[in-house]
This record gives sequence, structure tokens and C-alpha cells, in this order.
Amino acid sequence: MQITNNKLTTYFPIRTKDERKEFDWDNILGVVVTDVYRKELLDKDFDKFTELCELVFKARLDDPNFWNVLKEMYFDSPDALNMAPEFLLFKCEQAEENKHNQRVGKMFSNMLGNVGFVSLTPITLNFIEKIIYDVFLNKALKPEIDIKARDLKEEVFLPFMADCFKQDFKFLSTKPRYLLENFKSFLKLYGFLYTSQISHNLLRWDQGEPVPVPNYLILDVEKASQERREIHDNGYKQLQKHVRFLFPYLSMSEMLQGKTDVVKPLWALAESIKGSNEATDELNEFACRFVEERQLARSNVQNKTTASAALAQVLKLSKDQFETGNKDKDDINANFAKATLKSLCSDFIQHRGAAGATLVLNQDYLLLLTNLVIGENEKLRLNEVVKAFERRGVFFDKQSQAEVVQFYERIGNVERMSDSGDAVYVRKTV
Repeated sequence: MQITNNKLTTYFPIRTKDERKEFDWDNILGVVVTDVYRKELLDKDFDKFTELCELVFKARLDDPNFWNVLKEMYFDSPDALNMAPEFLLFKCEQAEENKHNQRVGKMFSNMLGNVGFVSLTPITLNFIEKIIYDVFLNKALKPEIDIKARDLKEEVFLPFMADCFKQDFKFLSTKPRYLLENFKSFLKLYGFLYTSQISHNLLRWDQGEPVPVPNYLILDVEKASQERREIHDNGYKQLQKHVRFLFPYLSMSEMLQGKTDVVKPLWALAESIKGSNEATDELNEFACRFVEERQLARSNVQNKTTASAALAQVLKLSKDQFETGNKDKDDINANFAKATLKSLCSDFIQHRGAAGATLVLNQDYLLLLTNLVIGENEKLRLNEVVKAFERRGVFFDKQSQAEVVQFYERIGNVERMSDSGDAVYVRKTV
């Protein structure tokens, strides 16, 4: 095991220099479409695509001057082409300064593994849009045979989250209009869910495959209160604490694995060395070299008798190196945590006066999440909806659950057979 600089290239998209960078979610959408639907443009220049369409339309129009009207309607801004998800490919840039957006897009496509949705459910278009769409499919895209398969460099860290993401993405792919309207919100929601659940599960690395860890939110219309212990103890306060383990633990996991084709998640690495005397010795020796290399207190290192204990010691050292009292070094991890909360969680954090920062879900996200968990069903029992929320990492206490029901009743997508949760059904709205 070689001691190298702290480096994070898998499982999380934030880097230590990303503190001041803003994510461009339109660009991230383009990366996801490229990877998930396995479509690539021959030329990313939107003006070139406009010229292709101009040739086709002028050949069809009785009055060629009418092209100027069509150009103003559909081509003067790429935003006008919100007619099919595939057009988001024009927003996918490959410039070096855009690497942070590409990494976020890859985070989502990595959750899907080798699952790809080669085609979307056809969207309903008018006759002009059909012509534009045909030009796009037949003249603007690379042949499928020329598109390289994705090279996955990491095993799935959160299998339960990946399963939900695949299921929800597959459902959205059958509703292209709804997908277009909610694509950005869908990715932001899962960006937050992935961030919170990987942060919480890193601390249970020695307990096997990850499970949904309680992560409590309230609706944005609710009042926050410190008396609500689940919200206070297992909400923002917990997340703020746990994101500080992301960079130390994930970068250490990579360092321990060295050069490998496919990186294992930390919990799988821990499983693979259980009971190994050789791994125990190597980790003990690594810990001694690490404290010397990072100039940490030697008293922090002891000779451990099991691989799990030795790994726990190394992971502790990975965090200790950023808690030395040296501001420049300590700020590396602190700034990483701040950038994580700002970039991937800000839509779900509100400051509530004396109650402090709180994790919240606004009504738009609640409705999107509701439609996702109901999916192909027409309706689900309320209890089933709540359990499906929790499988995705969204937890509500009893007070918030009551607010959720009131919201459903206001929009009219609830059937109440009786006052018990078993007899309350929730319908989707799409």
C-alpha cells in the first residue's frame, strides 16, 4: 500500500478546488443524456444544426422567406428546442473548465451501471417539430455503432439508491414531457439523496451493504422546532457532521486500493479483508508510515489485532490529518464539506431562526417524489408511499406525515376510505 497525495476520483463529484465553482445543471443534463441514452452529436455547434434544418425546410416551403419565422420560433435560442430530452445534448460541453459539471453527470450515470435506455418513449410533436426531430435523429447524431460503451471505474456504493434511481428514471423515460419539465429537479433531488446517504453510510462502513439511514426533513410550509428530536438530531445537524467524512474516507479508500481497474466501495473493501492476517499487518504498517508522512502524533497509532480494527484506525488517521490546528490544511476538508452542502444540498436546506438550519422538501419536490414512488401504479396506500420515500432516503416524522396528507388533500390526489393510514390512497398526478 503506497502513501500518495489525498486524491478523490470516484464515488463523489466534488473536488477540493470546487469551493467557488457553480454547477450548470443544464450542462449536467446534457452529460446524463449522453451517457444514459447513449447518443452523441456529430457536431455540438447548434448553429450547424440550424443550418441543417434550414436546408430541409427551404426545400419544403412554398415561400422560403417563412424560414425566418421558424428560425425565430425554434432556433434563435437552444432553449426553444425543449421538445425532446435528446436536444439537451447541445448543452453538454467538454471544455476543461466544465469538468466539475461532467463529474456530477457521471455520478448519476454511474448509479445506473450498465443499464442504458437506448430510446425514449416517442413524444407528441406538431408537424414542424417532427421535421426538426427527424433532422436531429437522421443528420445530427453519430451512428450508434460508433458510440463507445461507458467505462465504469467504480462498483456501486449505494445499491439501494441505485435501484430506486433506475426505477424512477425508467418511469420518467415513459413520460417524456414530464421528464423535460422535471429533469433538472429530478437530478437535483437525487444529488441530495445520494450525498446524504453516502455521507451517513460511510460511518457504518463495517456493517456490510448500505441501507437507508434516517435523514429527516420537514415540508417548507412547516414550522421548525427544536422539540422535534428526530428533525433536530437526524436532520441537517447530522448531515453537516457527516459530510466532513466524505473526502477523508473516500480518498483513503482509493489510496488503500492503489491502481485498480474498478474501485470497490469502502464497505466492500472492509468485507473483503475480514479475517485476513495479511491485511491486518499491512494496515498496521501503513498506519505507522502514514503518521510519519503526514507528521501526526505517533501516540495515535496502536498495533491492531484484526483487519477491521486496523482499517478503522487508518480511517481515523485520514480524518485526523485535517484536524491538526494547521489552518491551511484543516481548511481543505472544511471547504470540501461547505462546497458539498452548497452545490448538492442547497435546495433542501433552510435557516429557520432559533431552530437553526433545517432539511426541507418543498411542494414541487414532494409532488415529483410522490409521482416517482407511485410510478407505473395508479395509486398506492399512504403507508406504502411513506415506506417508498424512506427507501430513497427521505424520512418524515408523524407531524410532517400529517402535513403531507393535508397537501395531498389540497391538490385532490388522495382517497380516504377511513382515518387509518391503511385506508388512505395516494394517486399520481402524471
